[in-house]
Amino acid sequence: MHLARSHRRDRRRTLAALTAAALALPLALAAAPAQADTATIDLTGIVTGATGAEAGAVVTASPSGATATTGADGRYTLRLPAAGGYGLAVAPAHRCASPATVQVEVTASGGVEDVALAPRTDAFGTACSVTTAAEFPAGTQRLRFADRASGTADLALPFPVPFYGHAYRSLTASVDGTLSFVTPGGQTADGTLHAFGDDLAVDGRSGVYWAATGTAPHRKIVVEWRNVRTAGPATGERITFAAVIGEDGTASLHYRDLSGTGRENGSSATIGTESHTGAGALIYSRDEGTLRDGTVIALRQTRTAVILGRVVDANDQLPVAGARVGAYSGGLGPSGSADADGAYLFQVPADRQDYDVVLDAPYYWGDRITVTAVPGAVRLVNGELGTGRVTADKRSLTVKAPADSRRTRTLTLTNAGGIPTAYTVAEKDGQDWLTVSPAAGGLEGAGQEPHDRTAVTITVDTTGVAPGTVLKGTLRVRSDSGRGPVIDLPVKVIVRGHRGSGEAGQGL
Repeated sequence: MHLARSHRRDRRRTLAALTAAALALPLALAAAPAQADTATIDLTGIVTGATGAEAGAVVTASPSGATATTGADGRYTLRLPAAGGYGLAVAPAHRCASPATVQVEVTASGGVEDVALAPRTDAFGTACSVTTAAEFPAGTQRLRFADRASGTADLALPFPVPFYGHAYRSLTASVDGTLSFVTPGGQTADGTLHAFGDDLAVDGRSGVYWAATGTAPHRKIVVEWRNVRTAGPATGERITFAAVIGEDGTASLHYRDLSGTGRENGSSATIGTESHTGAGALIYSRDEGTLRDGTVIALRQTRTAVILGRVVDANDQLPVAGARVGAYSGGLGPSGSADADGAYLFQVPADRQDYDVVLDAPYYWGDRITVTAVPGAVRLVNGELGTGRVTADKRSLTVKAPADSRRTRTLTLTNAGGIPTAYTVAEKDGQDWLTVSPAAGGLEGAGQEPHDRTAVTITVDTTGVAPGTVLKGTLRVRSDSGRGPVIDLPVKVIVRGHRGSGEAGQGL
């Protein structure tokens, strides 16, 4: 009896153990896939672009199909099923970088593969980057449009700005969200910055404003479209955006108060830039809805540099308008003239080569300065041109002399400029009753006394001139002076009777 009970207990234990083992088997089988997942291999890396880490880029491995999205630091981690060769396709989160595909070999212990994305550029070398960390630029002076639905307004710029290799002192802003650097017209949009090229309108609640900000050589022109509305069927949508153009070759597009829906996100707008010939264009998007509130698209140059400055007179520090300027590398390069403010600007090809900046003007001693052009850089080259500055101690001469007599006067010429200069003095029309001695000479620069001045003797001869006659002429002083190289002094001789008739023997 006791043996039977013991046998039954042993049997129950055996059945219980078998049952537990049977129940555990499906659980173990079910857990098998999870164990396979933990056996995956990690491939890690960092995706970077021209301006640093690329956040939000999608990395896809083939043939596994595994994907990962980069974090704010550009890092990604891909879980791969096995060691071997993979193709990585990297798609950036914006339109300023180009997609990339690389091949990588992954070992059983994993791997590391960093990927650098090349910037998208146009034929001129214009590139862009996207950020949201920028203060929104505002205009201060309102532009007036004759047509508030599709009009334009011309804007004279206080300093030159570069755009596709040309320097401009004016631009045209349109209600429809563009800035043009050539005369608008026709079906093309050449020489244009498309801030938000769409069918827009200005009403009583909106406007377009501009401002000039910063200090040379990084001054900027801001044009802001404030609370403008989209025209057409969806008239309730409003948007604020701005374009900034720098004299240093940079530009940026800024967007504020976007809902991210409808036409506010650019779903029917052109965003980008286009050259004056149409040959170069960097279009960020066209009718694609890529904009978000706070988006900033920064434009930069990757193949050119800017050389700019002012040309002034070393004597008075005032502009030398029309001065000849040029930037030459190997004897070749752009040239032109300084504007009324003495300003000039060149946008030149840059591959770290040297440029000779030549500054010159009539009656000035020229200057030559060598600078190295680095892509995207700005080189400030101001010029102070030395010159003479000859002045006369009289503005006019009036002499009273009897007929048939000779009278002399003294004219003092002084060079107040820092550069030695030659001079000539003569009656403008060659009238022989007026002679000068010495008629030519040279003056040292200011401070070189007494050689910075000279006394010129003016002689008038009334021989054969009837009493009562008034002789008139012009004494012309020429010198190599940048300011006033020609000085004209009116000369008047009042001829009186002969000495024997009681006239004084000395003229005034």
